[in-house]
Amino acid sequence: MAENVIDQLKTIIAEELDVNLGVEEIDETASLIEDGIGLDSMAIMDFILAIEGHFGFEFSESELDVELFKNLQVLADLISTRVDDSGVGRSGIA
Repeated sequence: MAENVIDQLKTIIAEELDVNLGVEEIDETASLIEDGIGLDSMAIMDFILAIEGHFGFEFSESELDVELFKNLQVLADLISTRVDDSGVGRSGIA
């Protein structure tokens, strides 16, 4: 499922964020916030909101850590734990 999530994240970045990258140009192992894709703080906030809307869940404050945005693989792994096989989000609120 994580590979499908990565593809969806690439599409969100290419189509919903102002990054001037095509889906095929986005490397899932590149950093999202440094010399990789280079998302700034506003783009990260837009990305978070787009992910929450697309996958149907909200990140908890404890999940919003710089390590989560290390690369798309790390992010997709977390999303995969929060979304069931049908693509519907599960609440992370305990």
